[in-house]
Amino acid sequence: MGFFNLFKKPPTIQDDFFGKLTFIDFKDSSKDYFEGRGKFLPTDSQIEYLIDGDISGPTKEQRDFYKKVEDSYDEIITKITPLIEEEFRNWQEDFVIKDFKKEFVPVGMKIPRLPAEGIAWDISFNTIHDANHQITVDFKNFEPDSILIDG
Repeated sequence: MGFFNLFKKPPTIQDDFFGKLTFIDFKDSSKDYFEGRGKFLPTDSQIEYLIDGDISGPTKEQRDFYKKVEDSYDEIITKITPLIEEEFRNWQEDFVIKDFKKEFVPVGMKIPRLPAEGIAWDISFNTIHDANHQITVDFKNFEPDSILIDG
């Protein structure tokens, strides 16, 4: 990236499913992605997304994947609740999640290039329990793989 490219406005596209997306490109095109935001239907809240891909835009598989995450959200919550509780207990010994949807709000999702084997993706949450930290859950397919509490 040259000096004058620092001032160049990144290209945007209008995707029928994800809406307005800004394309972020690198010399290594395997790192290219889109960023945008839209409604996450299960929580009726805004979520930011990073979508790996090239300038042609998100694929049908990526749109289908996002929809599957929305459709499986209750299942996802069931799988990650005990893992988040366990992680929080490092700071709060008796920590228990009473109502996940009231206590945690999804704020970001990373969608990989698809189709792919062993889909690695993540979803991030803000929580009422700690305004200074964000929880990111990494997944392999639809199984939680690791949790990071960052702040």
